[in-house]
Amino acid sequence: MTGWQGGSPRWRAWLVAFMVAAGAFPSAGCRPGAAPEGAAPIVDPPTKPGAPAILIAMPNSPNFLEVRKSLVSEIRAAFSVVTFVVTPDTTAADLGAAIRRTNPACMVLMNNATITLVRDYERAHPAQTFPPTVLLMASLIEEVQATLKNATGIAYEVPGVTSFMNLRAVIKTPINRVGVLYRPGLRKFVERQMGPAAREHIEIVPVSVPSDVTSEELREALENLVRNRHVDALWMLNDNALVRDEQFRDGAWRAVLNESRLPVVVGAANLVNPGSPLGTLAAVPDHEALGLQAANLIFELADDHWRIGRHRTELPLSVKTVVDIRRVRDVFGLRLEAVKHIDRALE
Repeated sequence: MTGWQGGSPRWRAWLVAFMVAAGAFPSAGCRPGAAPEGAAPIVDPPTKPGAPAILIAMPNSPNFLEVRKSLVSEIRAAFSVVTFVVTPDTTAADLGAAIRRTNPACMVLMNNATITLVRDYERAHPAQTFPPTVLLMASLIEEVQATLKNATGIAYEVPGVTSFMNLRAVIKTPINRVGVLYRPGLRKFVERQMGPAAREHIEIVPVSVPSDVTSEELREALENLVRNRHVDALWMLNDNALVRDEQFRDGAWRAVLNESRLPVVVGAANLVNPGSPLGTLAAVPDHEALGLQAANLIFELADDHWRIGRHRTELPLSVKTVVDIRRVRDVFGLRLEAVKHIDRALE
């Protein structure tokens, strides 16, 4: 198999990802490659004359930089890379100006706020054509991509069954029924997880809460789920509205969890903290592999003459687990070979 003419072989990015585990434009005072106050500047590779441009729009923070590093290492030989730093002050017009001046063959957008800026710019310029867009490091990409003109991407949410099976492999407590609270916008996502989980003899027990749920309503729903639905574990979705402040995290989640002593699967590593227990196990994409997978997708788009066409949203190829090993050992029991299923153990 050969790669896109003039670039790295397409299979190399996929293979490396599998092996891992499976120019300045103004932007509200922050130019591409510039950094917000306190952050190190991003340095792009030298421009390649005549090479198609890839515009990467992203915040300048560690997780995004980790993805960018592996992405750029794979595409820099074939493309000119321009990084546009997105800050809270960046407007849709700022990012739109960067798109016009860069004239990229493809865009990479990281996080939901960046995606929203491009969506707003597209809606303000309905007659303008836009290059294919790869969405990364954002929640619910499969739903979000439908709001853009020409987008695909790689989901950040790890399939529920993957998280549940990792939890099973780590703790001694049986996991047969997993409860989850969700707001209406996440209903389809939760429903898609039920079939794969059922094939592993795990029943997902879903409970809907209002879109504008209060901390009191959240606590009441959690208590009902724990006391009346006989679940063995809880699954916390990547929904900031359910953990948005201390009242939600402490007054609802921790208050109920301290009483129930149930394991909690989460989708963000920072929710696993032995000093302030909340998540028991986090299953998150391997950021290095995610960048490599995105590079492979860009080479495939180039091979297809920059047409999105058949390129549907992909699942992350590689997942890492972060575990509150102290809580697992003290409360749920640690399996003898649990270490084989833990990438980062916290105590």
